[in-house]
Amino acid sequence: MSMNYKTQCSLREDIKQTVKNLSASHDHGLGIDTVEHLAKHIAEFLTPASVIICVGNEMSGDDGAGPMVAGRIDGKVRWKVFNVQTVPESFLMKIVATKPDTVLIVDALNFDAKPGAVELFSSDSLTGQGPSTHGPAPIAFLDVLNMFHPCRRVVLGIQPICVDFGSEMTPEIAKAVDFVCEAFVHASNSV
Repeated sequence: MSMNYKTQCSLREDIKQTVKNLSASHDHGLGIDTVEHLAKHIAEFLTPASVIICVGNEMSGDDGAGPMVAGRIDGKVRWKVFNVQTVPESFLMKIVATKPDTVLIVDALNFDAKPGAVELFSSDSLTGQGPSTHGPAPIAFLDVLNMFHPCRRVVLGIQPICVDFGSEMTPEIAKAVDFVCEAFVHASNSV
């Protein structure tokens, strides 16, 4: 059953405030700095009825962060994980069929931070084409998803260094992937 408009607006405001508070709780530009810090916020957003959508291109260096996270946490966390690569729209109806109350997208995003920084964003804080590194921004997909199934929407961004086609993932981003995976497992075990 879909949420009504009033409930959806209330949830959107709650998530905006939580993300705003999260950003205020650590030094701007440094991202989320500990596994426990990220796990705490993941646990605040995700319920048993949530899904994680990992986006990116494994052939483009650091842009493969999302798919790498998917491969490492699928089956190890309590949430359904979708590795959508660069075609999230192809998974739209499968995601809608799970009727999630929250969708969290993991993606390499250019948000002008230190390489490997990790941040959480409400979908409403990303505008236009957004800071995606591999084509259409996750916000476009989230807007379409919202038309079919209104739900809370959060984006976990990892600041990349190199997203050139054919490049290898940089050590900083590989370390950020380890960090994110550890936080998801920690959050899953604490819920």
